[in-house]
Amino acid sequence: MSARILAVDDVSHNLELITYLLRAAGHEVYGAASGEDALGLALRHRPDLVVLDLQLPDLDGYAVLRRLRAMSELPSVRVIAVTAYAMLGDRDAALAAGFDGYLAKPIDPARLAESIEAYLPDQVRSSAGHRAGEVGSG
Repeated sequence: MSARILAVDDVSHNLELITYLLRAAGHEVYGAASGEDALGLALRHRPDLVVLDLQLPDLDGYAVLRRLRAMSELPSVRVIAVTAYAMLGDRDAALAAGFDGYLAKPIDPARLAESIEAYLPDQVRSSAGHRAGEVGSG
C-alpha cells in the first residue's frame, strides 16, 4: 500500500527532487510551493505524512504546522521539518514545536525514501521498509 505524502518546498528543484524520489518509492505525492497551498492540499487529499520546508514565502513551516495541528480533519497527520537550518539546536527547536521529525538539507537522494519510511503510519509502510526496520532492530 502506498502512502499519501504532501511535499512542501518553495524551491522548485527541491520540490521536484522530493516528489520524484517519493513517487519512485511508490508513494502518491502532492506538491505545494507555499504554506497556503499546502493547507488547501492537506484538506483535499488528507495525507499520511507532510514533508514541510521551514522557509516558505507566505507562512513559515512553524505557522503551517500550527494550522495543520488545529485541523480536526487531520487528527494524526505526521509532519517532518525539512530545512537548511542545521545549526545546533535547530532540530530540538523543531521537535519541541511539534514536528514529528527533522531532516536537514541538502537532501540525500539515496536515503530520502528510507528516512521518510520511518515516519509513515504502519498501515502504509512498504514491505521493504518493514524488512529494513527488522534487520536494524536485531
